[in-house]
Amino acid sequence: MLNFLYTVIIYPLIQIIEFSFVLFDSVFKNEGIAVIGVSLAVSILCLPLYIVAEHWQQIQRDTEKKLDPGIQRIKSVFKGDEQYMILTTFYKENHYHPLMALRSSFGLLIQIPFFMAAYSFLSNLDSLRGYSFLFIKDMGAQDAFFSIGGFSVNVLPIAMTLINIVAGAIYTKGFKFKDKITIYAMALIFLVILYSSPAGLVLYWTMNNVFSLVKNIFYKIKNPAKVLYVVFAAAIFGLDGYVFFVHHGFLHKRILLATVATLLLAVPFLVKYISHLLDTTLKPLTENKKARFGIFFVSSIALCLFAGTVIPSFIIGSSPVEFSNIDGHGSPLYFIYNSTIQTFGLFVFWMSCVYFLFNARIQAGFAVVMPVLLFVALVDAFVFSGNYGTLSRLITFAENIDSAQFWQIILNLFCIIFAVCIPFLLLKFKKEKVLNGILAVILIAEAGLSLVHIVQIQNGYSEYKKTVADDVQEVETITPLYHVSKTGKNVFVIMLDRAENSYVQPIFEAFPELYDIYDGFTLYHNTASWNQGTLLGAPPLFGGYEYTPVEINKRKTERLVDKQNEALLTLPRIFTEQADFTAQVSDLSWANYSWIPDMSICSPYEKIEGFNVERKYTDLWVKQNPDKVRPNITSTCLKRNLVWFSLFKAVPLFARDSVYDDGAWWSSDEQTSDIMEFIDYYSALDYMPELTDFTAEGNKFFAIVNDTTHSGQKLQAPDYVPAINIEDKTHSKVEKYSCASGNIAALKRFGDWIQYLKENNCYDNSRIIFVADHGIGTSEGFKLDFEQTEFPQGYNPDHNHPLLLVKDFNAKGKLTVNKDFMTNADVPAIATKGIIKNPKNPVTGKEIKEIPPAEKKASGIVLTHNWHPGKNGLNTFTVPKDDWYTISENLFEAKNWQKGIK
Repeated sequence: MLNFLYTVIIYPLIQIIEFSFVLFDSVFKNEGIAVIGVSLAVSILCLPLYIVAEHWQQIQRDTEKKLDPGIQRIKSVFKGDEQYMILTTFYKENHYHPLMALRSSFGLLIQIPFFMAAYSFLSNLDSLRGYSFLFIKDMGAQDAFFSIGGFSVNVLPIAMTLINIVAGAIYTKGFKFKDKITIYAMALIFLVILYSSPAGLVLYWTMNNVFSLVKNIFYKIKNPAKVLYVVFAAAIFGLDGYVFFVHHGFLHKRILLATVATLLLAVPFLVKYISHLLDTTLKPLTENKKARFGIFFVSSIALCLFAGTVIPSFIIGSSPVEFSNIDGHGSPLYFIYNSTIQTFGLFVFWMSCVYFLFNARIQAGFAVVMPVLLFVALVDAFVFSGNYGTLSRLITFAENIDSAQFWQIILNLFCIIFAVCIPFLLLKFKKEKVLNGILAVILIAEAGLSLVHIVQIQNGYSEYKKTVADDVQEVETITPLYHVSKTGKNVFVIMLDRAENSYVQPIFEAFPELYDIYDGFTLYHNTASWNQGTLLGAPPLFGGYEYTPVEINKRKTERLVDKQNEALLTLPRIFTEQADFTAQVSDLSWANYSWIPDMSICSPYEKIEGFNVERKYTDLWVKQNPDKVRPNITSTCLKRNLVWFSLFKAVPLFARDSVYDDGAWWSSDEQTSDIMEFIDYYSALDYMPELTDFTAEGNKFFAIVNDTTHSGQKLQAPDYVPAINIEDKTHSKVEKYSCASGNIAALKRFGDWIQYLKENNCYDNSRIIFVADHGIGTSEGFKLDFEQTEFPQGYNPDHNHPLLLVKDFNAKGKLTVNKDFMTNADVPAIATKGIIKNPKNPVTGKEIKEIPPAEKKASGIVLTHNWHPGKNGLNTFTVPKDDWYTISENLFEAKNWQKGIK
């Protein structure tokens, strides 16, 4: 219950405070100014509420002043029960109740939730720790300005209290003693509460008191509104000058910020216009309490469902498995529930609180604003949804989003204007019932759509539990899973998802100890993959040239999922059915077209053992490394980002990249990557020595998939391990390359495993193939290896440059670089070479042959990134005609990329 109340009441305010902090910090590049900016933003936001509170307090004071002579007469004459009865009668005659005295406390009540939100945010803000501002040495600790006899004196809380007392003295001039003593007592209470608090939090509250003091002074001068407007205008023009002539951020974002700030100057004129509308067009609402509340309430609920349920359920419903069992939360519906109560707090609870504080005219304004916001959000989200690429589990896009084209922005703005006009036109012609009907239809549609998505998500979760959950159930201890043979031969095919070929040599140069560890390996540098995604790029790797995209599409009557499973099991079946081997395979990519591989595809084959390792050891690794990962970071980010994504979809096209904020979503937390998803993969890699024993008899084949290299997660040098706070210990330029950390970590951790094989005399009798399904597609990879000429459609060919690193039995010597043209579809031939004579595909019966480099062509490369089964047909991959390419001889020369299938 407490968590529910926190999410509804406090968390929306934390979001506002965090946004204000990040905004001021991004503009002024100073955390101290950002804290002051937060205080200013909260003070401005609360100003209308303080005005209402002051109005109520004045009513209370006037009432007490009026009733006080009568009360004193009654108390002087009567005692006990008689006094109580006469006082009660006196109150009733004057339409007063003693509980109305609570109105005088409303100003304090307003501050409590904002104080709790600020305390929660600022007292735990990492960026304030160690940051100095003015005389404050560390904003994340007590200011301890000076010491007396070894006792540290915090000056800031004392200054805060003095300012509070001065502000109170000005405010309570002419008040009764009891009103004054309340103000001074609260000042002392806050001194006690905040004396030992971090200086950043105390600075925030001190500035609140400063702004309160300024507000109280304004109340005492003539024409305070005009003076305030002049001061405000000067501040806005000063901000505009700073943004345009001092700040060096993106120009379009600076223009947007300056425009929004300058438009605030029009608020008084807007208020006058709205006042005119309230007297004319909106007059029916000011006179009809039931109508205005109905429109307001239904719009609030509809906005709550839109931002908290509909949009988040679209995201999670697209792949429920990805959002299952995150940080122990089980069903993905937990995140839908959380986002819904967040938006309930923002659009229903807080909006209703504000709504009921004001008079009928202001309520009528709210009754128009809410449906306007709803209509604009629906138009932006569903008519101008946009195509921004693939979303990660933390609701960040795979690539930087592009700005919309000018004509799209103009069309979007016209549609927004139309959406804004709808409520006004309906009210102008006194069609309140029609407006209510439209809102009711929208609400019912949202509820229906949400229900459909919720059922889909729950069904997906149920299927997840049936097919894969048991296989990836967390464990508390490690038992060896990979049983390596000391007496026979071992063949390892290890697929490192998205491992970057171009990085291997720079990594070895940066960490020369790897040359000794990877003794006998050959890097096939001139290697191509068949797609930039796993779905099309992995089948040839596991099954050979019969499973390239063009060959799979030739088999038009068979399901893609069946052909995928065939490819994954081609090598283990060849080794177990055509040679004297047993096989162990783990985490085979898209097995049974399941995001978490459904390893039951191995069940029909007695000699093939299939299991998942990734995700199985995450909790254990975190427990054993509590200093390296902050708990619940994935679920915390996801709960926040889902609502921000709804805002992203609701705003006009021109503002979306500003809301997205390069994937940070205006978060003060610099850790925006999905560290727990990375640990899902990294833990399986890190535990490889513990997961390996040497108890097998005879010959063994292994196919192992690991996704550590797929992540862009930053890791701590020089060992490249996860860390809560990454310290810059860079000593090589390769560490600055995009996604390099995961590649370095994979080579280092597998290096530890190779050393373990050597220590147990199982290195020389092992053939080891490290291979990737595709490359990363980085600008660094392009610059390292590719000609600086135009490739197809401006495409980065590094996407098609996968790792291929091979060690044969008994191979020795320093890393060799082979420049023969290869593809990752050569892996089956490399794996079976010299072991199985004339190996044949167990399904088609076709022989798997080694193709000489001179005769080799990568015919049927696909540039389209159809990474998800849902983006393809049932039996064939969906590939535009112009996205087929053939590569020959040299991957790195643009002239060798020919359009079409050759």
